[in-house]
Amino acid sequence: MKRHSKKREQIRTVLREAKTALSAGSIHDLLPLIDQVTIYRNLDMFVAEGVIKKLHFGGVENLYEYPSTSHHHALCTECDKVINFTAPDDKIKELLGLTDFQVRDLEVTVRGVCNHNKQ
Repeated sequence: MKRHSKKREQIRTVLREAKTALSAGSIHDLLPLIDQVTIYRNLDMFVAEGVIKKLHFGGVENLYEYPSTSHHHALCTECDKVINFTAPDDKIKELLGLTDFQVRDLEVTVRGVCNHNKQ
């Protein structure tokens, strides 16, 4: 059993309270007294335990999020902003038409440009 440390709990709290997925660098910016090696080690442990989800959208850094409710992601290809959205998984499964396949996990990622970039 892993020791329950103050740093580990701080990292978990930052992820739990975040409105969006965070990179290890973003977590370090929020918790500058915790070195990045400790942040990465704890993130890997949380992922292995199933406490958080690791997301990779093709960018340089992985993102991490606390899986509170089932949702999907829209990714801005200009500013890398991640927007969480919900959609009925049953309808998505029906649209996929995979009759000979049992879907156990469904993650939709939509790429585009967010309105924030419009001037």
